[in-house]
Amino acid sequence: MAKQRPDWIFCGLVALVVAVTLWLLSLPLCPFVQQAALRRFHLQTRSFAVWALQAPIPAMYSFHNRYRLESQPWDATFFDRPVTGSINHFPVRIYTFAETRPLLLPQTDRQMLTIESRYRGQSLTTRWTVTEAEEGGYQLADEELSE
Repeated sequence: MAKQRPDWIFCGLVALVVAVTLWLLSLPLCPFVQQAALRRFHLQTRSFAVWALQAPIPAMYSFHNRYRLESQPWDATFFDRPVTGSINHFPVRIYTFAETRPLLLPQTDRQMLTIESRYRGQSLTTRWTVTEAEEGGYQLADEELSE
């Protein structure tokens, strides 16, 4: 009988499934994993490598995500009345991917989106400022307010 060679693709898939399972099981217990997951939700992952490691991990829906959307024309001193609410699954998608993007962006000269996410005592707040770019389109600038 010939010796069978290991199936490296199968071994790699099993290792990936085990790694994702360990990550998900550690989420309720490990503050490091909780902060990494919150940063992923806010598009604040510190490096591409960390983002790539989290890519196969299912997105969490158990975070409490609140947003505050404020608009301000350039000639105004104060922001208009803010729009607030809760959003599920990647809150920055209001500007990046969602069907609301074309509706929100052209309404005013400047907008701020503040997002706060909480999970088991961990929280992260990020503010996104959206302005119209000179060459056309829009420019998003982000600022992490708290960890």
